[in-house]
Parts: sequence; structure tokens; C-alpha cells
Amino acid sequence: MSEVTAETETMVEAAHDVAGDVMVWDDEMVLGNTALDQTHQEFVDILNRLAKTPEVDLVSVLDEAIAHTQAHFDLEEGWMARLSFPAAGCHVSEHTQVIGVMRMVRERVAAGETHFAYVLATELSAWLRIHATTMDYALTYFIESTHADLSTSSQGDAKPVGSGCGCG
Repeated sequence: MSEVTAETETMVEAAHDVAGDVMVWDDEMVLGNTALDQTHQEFVDILNRLAKTPEVDLVSVLDEAIAHTQAHFDLEEGWMARLSFPAAGCHVSEHTQVIGVMRMVRERVAAGETHFAYVLATELSAWLRIHATTMDYALTYFIESTHADLSTSSQGDAKPVGSGCGCG
């Protein structure tokens, strides 16, 4: 096992406390977009479950978390592409970084460094709250203000979202 600092041990203990959750769904998280709110609630549930998962089952729960998160990001990125969302570059860049970290953590956990899964659950819960209430809020506001119709699943006319930041 790699070197574990006192700070990491404290984070692991806090995340692995089966009596509590790493994140609580609350009104601040509600964006008013049914699909996105449901996806975020599911993400919160997965993070709480990951934080409480016995070490022996961590890889399978991480696989589930990665699959859910990728589907979550694909949904948002599909919308951004279809709508030519102006801040798509920044938003997609964050998604790419999060998925990359999740995959790296999965590799470390599979190699026996299980504490990284508990740290990931804690850190992603903090990230999700910030991301949802800023970047996802901006996306849902744009959808509402443009009266975009997202009811169809066809994305044949979607433009690919660029990988640059596009924030400024």
C-alpha cells in the first residue's frame, strides 16, 4: 500500500463511517430539470454507497459509479452539443477530468489501494455540489431561457463539443 498521510487517514475514516453519508440531497441541488435532478440524486446515492462499501466490493461499485457518471456526462454533453451551449468547453473539460480521476482511482483500488475509493467518494461529493450549483445550473438556465426542446433523443445534427476550455 502507498504512503497514507494523517490527512488521508482522517478523510478515509470520515468517508467510511457507516453511520453517516458523504452527501445529502437537498433543495440547493434541485435545478428544476427532471432528468438532471434524477441523475444527480442517483449520483448522490452511489457516492454514499461507495463510502460505505466493504473493501472486497469496491471495484464493482466503482465500475457502477463510473458507468453512471459517464452516462450522466453523456446526457449533458449531448444537450450542450445540440444547443451549441456557449460554456460547453469548460463544462466538458471538468467532466473529462472527473472521469479520468475515477478511472485512475479504480486502477489503484484494483491494485489493493482501497483507501482511494473512500477519498474519491468524499471528494466527488464536494465536487458534485459545486458543479451542479454552478455549471449545471448555467446549463439548465440556458435550456430554460432558450425554450429548448430536449424531448427528442436524436442528436444527428449535433455539433461535437470542443475540448478547449472556452470559458473566457
